[in-house]
Amino acid sequence: MTELYFLDRSLSVTLGPIDDFISLVWSERYDTCGSFTLVLPMRQEVFAAALASAYLEVRARQCLGRIEKVTFTGGEGGGTMTVSGRMAESLLADRIISRGTVVSGPLCAAVEAVVAANAAEEAGERAIPCLVVRASEPFVGTDGLPLTVEDRVNGRQLDEWLYETLGSCGASYRIVPDHDAGVLVFSVYRGLDRTQAQEENSFAVFSASFSSAGEFDFLSDNTDCRNFAWIAGEGEGDARVMVTLDLRQDEREPRRELYVDARDLRSSDGEEQMSEETYRNLLLARGRQRLAQHAAVMRVSGSAAVYTEEDGTDAGAERVPAWGNALAPVGGVFSSSMICGVHYALGDLCDIVSDGLGMLWSERVTEVTYIYEGSRVRVEPRFGTAYPDLRMWIRSRVGDLVGVDR
Repeated sequence: MTELYFLDRSLSVTLGPIDDFISLVWSERYDTCGSFTLVLPMRQEVFAAALASAYLEVRARQCLGRIEKVTFTGGEGGGTMTVSGRMAESLLADRIISRGTVVSGPLCAAVEAVVAANAAEEAGERAIPCLVVRASEPFVGTDGLPLTVEDRVNGRQLDEWLYETLGSCGASYRIVPDHDAGVLVFSVYRGLDRTQAQEENSFAVFSASFSSAGEFDFLSDNTDCRNFAWIAGEGEGDARVMVTLDLRQDEREPRRELYVDARDLRSSDGEEQMSEETYRNLLLARGRQRLAQHAAVMRVSGSAAVYTEEDGTDAGAERVPAWGNALAPVGGVFSSSMICGVHYALGDLCDIVSDGLGMLWSERVTEVTYIYEGSRVRVEPRFGTAYPDLRMWIRSRVGDLVGVDR
């Protein structure tokens, strides 16, 4: 039976285990913050504990739910109470990045430094209780070199900036509890490539033919597309710094220009002077951000086949970690051949096959919702993303499983 616990801000248990709940909808998401809704029979001690607690923990999962709303419906003789909120990643929505912050260098280290300076113990009075930053392995691009970031952040909300910056390279972040150390650990991660174009990981293919895919929506739209930017930096008139950025893959592709006013980006803060190359890279980074907002949209979103788990015996299959090196979820008896945590995980890049469209493409698993009712768990995975700048153009026709540079 699934056990739930209420925790305070120091991660100490205030009440639990709780196993007599009516239902729990637990949605973990990759490119935005997840959420949960817990419904329980009204009991005074549970109601008081919910009001006094900061987090909900489901021992079958790795992430924490952040309690944000508690409601009661019924009369003096009884009724139901509902506890809801977002996942612990929403803690970073409470912090604004210090104005004028310059982000430069390897992507993972740069992101970790921003979080440490604005939300972890290094932030002093702005520190989120128990939050620490744990270094992650650097991400590399298709050329084998570490991915980097160049940005100057002016008062942006921390969680929004993280999802945008990490999402551009197919990554995300998580905040998970380390009970032994009594801390909440921030780290960045990227789902595995499980497409048939690689050989390092086992394949994961969603297809109606294999009874592993449900409905999906397809959209191709270049109405607002721009692929070439003129980026104007500091200075006036002929002395104004101007750089260009061309994102066309082929010079025969129609050129669609965008003017970017980056006057707010300065090469000097009054004390230190950037090199010409550093300032140019900063302007180019701003241009990439603006062009990403005007990218041609090629997006597919939909659902994998819904299946159920039942607490009890081991499924007989070794579960893949839900987040890279995290602990695997509990075992169970399953009603599907494609199981989240066994054949794929949240954030993994998988192949999607549509016989109806005659197409094969790749998408990340961006949401997995667990619906707990009694001893059964209904699992609803979804693929597709809210980011419009996906490099997921159709690779080939069905059956011709060739490699792709993504």
